[in-house]
Amino acid sequence: MTTIAHIGEALTAAEDALEAQGSARVDLKESLAGYVKRLTSREASLAPLRTTARQHITLAQLLLALGMTERSFSVADVALRHMEIAEVDREVFAPDTWNELGSLLAEHDDLDRARMVLNYALNRAQRRAAPEHARILANLSAVSLRAGHLEGASLWAQKAVTVLGQSYGGDPEARLTADWVRVEVASIRRDTTELKLAIDEFAASVDWFITSLTDDDDPKAIAARSALAQARFQLARATQNDERAEDELGELEIAHLRAVALLGADHQQTLIAQAALATAEYDAADGALLSAERKQQAVAMLDSATARAARTLGRDHSQTIALRAALANIRSESAPPDELPYDIDHVYTPQESTTRNKAKGDAIRRERNMIRLIAHAGASFFLKDLKRFHPQVVHALNQGSNFYAIISSPWNSLAMFTKHDATAERPNSHNIVDIVAASDYYDKTFLPVIDSYRTLAQTYPGQIELRLTHIDIPGSTLLTTHKGFFEPYITSNPERRTRRKFNVFEVEFHKDSRYYTDSGYEFGIQWELASPLDQFEANEEQHKKALRDAVRAQADDRLIKAPGLPRTVTGDGEPRP
Repeated sequence: MTTIAHIGEALTAAEDALEAQGSARVDLKESLAGYVKRLTSREASLAPLRTTARQHITLAQLLLALGMTERSFSVADVALRHMEIAEVDREVFAPDTWNELGSLLAEHDDLDRARMVLNYALNRAQRRAAPEHARILANLSAVSLRAGHLEGASLWAQKAVTVLGQSYGGDPEARLTADWVRVEVASIRRDTTELKLAIDEFAASVDWFITSLTDDDDPKAIAARSALAQARFQLARATQNDERAEDELGELEIAHLRAVALLGADHQQTLIAQAALATAEYDAADGALLSAERKQQAVAMLDSATARAARTLGRDHSQTIALRAALANIRSESAPPDELPYDIDHVYTPQESTTRNKAKGDAIRRERNMIRLIAHAGASFFLKDLKRFHPQVVHALNQGSNFYAIISSPWNSLAMFTKHDATAERPNSHNIVDIVAASDYYDKTFLPVIDSYRTLAQTYPGQIELRLTHIDIPGSTLLTTHKGFFEPYITSNPERRTRRKFNVFEVEFHKDSRYYTDSGYEFGIQWELASPLDQFEANEEQHKKALRDAVRAQADDRLIKAPGLPRTVTGDGEPRP
């Protein structure tokens, strides 16, 4: 393996590797891996890259093309860190450099940082009247769309079109991206009027972009043709133009076959084209001959694309999530909920605590619609000091998501387990309320959670609601739009159910799993039975009385001697073995 000494050699090696085959490519990739390892190590110099920043961005792009995804992301991460250091006291890099880095981060599905970097680029381009202004706006619209920000995506796309002007001049790729986003937003909103207008302009920008190319196998051009056919199919279906819908279905099939032939079956754009064809086939099957068989084939086609996306892009990639959501929607229409498979994506053990936390945190952070939680106390989600999921919840609320949580009442029957120290006074009907009120669980967890909820409810009115249940909760359940997580409790002691390390196991499942359907149904039942916080507090004395009565009833029941289990009664009226 040849040792690469500097960025110039690394770029040459990466370009050679793209052309090389067999062992030659393997050797070059190993040399590149060694260079990246040294570049990203803790011992590497923290001196800003300055003049070589753009070269390292280019290297990261080449590594991504070579399939060295993790190495590419590492180089992009280092480039961003060094560029920020270089600009502590002055502007160093041009808008197009920040734009290239933002686009690269978007390729890695690091959408939050991509938006941040593209905003750097936009601010600078606006001040300098830079020629990249429209391209940056278009990229911001595309990243916002992938992140689920429809309003932002629509705004940036329209601004890009305005900057480009109504005449087709300047930047065909930027215009293509902006018009593409406008079509996608109109399609998601089911706005037929806007969709028709956007399709006409998108068709013109597709033709303009393709005529500007010298290569016939450009991935973006292939994907654009597929997206145009998909949008036209949706418009035809919305306007009940069955003949036009069948024509566009044929165009979708051609686009998919073209993608397979030119890009390969596992390319991201091929998988998107396959998914578009599958969903269109499913929609077109309604009322057609052999409808059930046609729908079954469409589901199988989308299932195949989803499985390959999970394998090649990663199961947490935004594109994989989008495909799985489409698959789940189709399955929910084509099969009753009780026929969905009991699929589990992952089982996390205590040794995978960090991985588990990241998966849950990412699911919350990406949510733009609704988060549902059932937990004993919810401390991980409400308390900042635990440094667990509170920042992600705040981020989701800032993005417009709603948060509905159910936690245990401190006065339910589990309160009898609060004192577990053999030397402590045992709970009885006279002291049980005082024992709970004096417990660490009540003072350091329950009350702070309530305070945190009040703060969030005041900051995000109408977006968050907390309810309390008197029913024992068997485990913590988290549901987002696309994913679910369940962690069973192994103890009945309230003080050992919260503020603890991950010590059992947790399963992760997707929307197309029966576990998700069952969890959603359970949440609905629990929500109806639980009490809103203000109602709970208005009747709290009754809840305390109910707890005393439950302890007394259990004590009375234990007074009856069971065969072979003689019991005595002590002076406090409580039974003892």
